[in-house]
Amino acid sequence: TLAQMEYQLPRLTKMWGHLERQAGGQVKGMGEKQIEVDKRILRTQISTLRKDLESVRKHRKLYRNRRQSVPIPVVSLVGYTNAGKSTLLNRLTGADVLAEDKLFATLDPTTRRVL
Repeated sequence: TLAQMEYQLPRLTKMWGHLERQAGGQVKGMGEKQIEVDKRILRTQISTLRKDLESVRKHRKLYRNRRQSVPIPVVSLVGYTNAGKSTLLNRLTGADVLAEDKLFATLDPTTRRVL
């Protein structure tokens, strides 16, 4: 996850005991160190995750604005974990939201129209 990667980045120095990945070409000196390679890879992965997260934020904001522009009452289902909220939503709306007898099976917010 993003938080784990950001946590790991400054701690990479302690994770690697070896220094060189490869020797440089001819007389130019040492090659790229393994820690530099790992930091570059980790930074690339962090950047990709941040872009994906921003895309999700924009998508949710768009749908939130659409819902607010239509004067339809909004109802929220709130309850304890594994209490049957998704099953109730499926029955009320005819939807097919994942509903399993398992903790944390449904974590994403869902919007449906009541029949």
